[in-house]
Amino acid sequence: MPTHKKFSCVMLIAIMLISVFAGYGSAATPPPGYPSKPITVIVSFAAGGGTDIGSRILLKYAEKFVGRPLTVINIDGGGSEVGVTQLKNSPNDGYTIGGFNSASVMLTSQRKAQYDPVADFEPICLQVNDPRLFAFSTKDDRFNTLEELVAYAKAHPGEILIGTSGAGTTGHFSIAAFNHYAGVDVKPVHFGGAGESKAAFLGGHVDGIAQTIGEVTQMVQEGQAKVVGILSDARFPQFPDAQTFKEIGIDLVMNSARGYVAPKGTPMAIVEFLAECFRQAMEDPEYLKQMENMGLPTVYLPPAVYKPFIASEKKAFDEMCSTIVLK
Repeated sequence: MPTHKKFSCVMLIAIMLISVFAGYGSAATPPPGYPSKPITVIVSFAAGGGTDIGSRILLKYAEKFVGRPLTVINIDGGGSEVGVTQLKNSPNDGYTIGGFNSASVMLTSQRKAQYDPVADFEPICLQVNDPRLFAFSTKDDRFNTLEELVAYAKAHPGEILIGTSGAGTTGHFSIAAFNHYAGVDVKPVHFGGAGESKAAFLGGHVDGIAQTIGEVTQMVQEGQAKVVGILSDARFPQFPDAQTFKEIGIDLVMNSARGYVAPKGTPMAIVEFLAECFRQAMEDPEYLKQMENMGLPTVYLPPAVYKPFIASEKKAFDEMCSTIVLK
């Protein structure tokens, strides 16, 4: 199969490859009088998905450094646009922040959204960089490798149904890119979040699932799913038998990067305090163990590095969406 032009949805440029925790102080110093009450954290996806689970794990450990409760509210809808828009319109006083997913960037490259992912927020930090993948039931013996999947899809156009977390998400785009570059026709089926898509997959309503490592790890461990292909630069140690798309001539890399942002104009002293609290929480061995058990790869980037990271994602998604049309 011919090699196609590479599209990487997450570009960890040289400055981003610094040691996760190098160069930072040992304690977070809060601004005068802050925080004086609980902090609301908007998660713009339904409960039960990788974004929600990762956020709840981190916030549990971060509370002791922040000194106040960090309360999650799930506001899903519109591929994360509903929740992210509410975050944008929240007071910029440091008492409302939100999770920020690659999907929240990508949808602005596909259509006009109610927010600008670069201009409307103050980046706090990156928490997770999770490669995307395709998984199928272990009971499905039609294909076990990417080559077999491609061959079957070519012979049976429109037959394979793959669940996503919603229309316009990076999971949806991974299917469109696969169809475009492999010359096949697999059908995306959209649900209201990763939790719903996993339930549909386990119920046999779709053949496969386009998700991330963190969202399929438990199903793989329990023998319910097998990872057939992963959209990363190299094979992932957790799934050593899963081929990368690059191995079959499709130079396609796609990740789900998840972090936290605050409304534009939030004082930098508050942003930096929260970033430092999150960094300290991400050093906790128990936090790292929980994240590993959930298959969520931890990658910390501070505000000054996370900001250009988001801008680089936006640029990459703009380029991709000018080439590939979602169906």
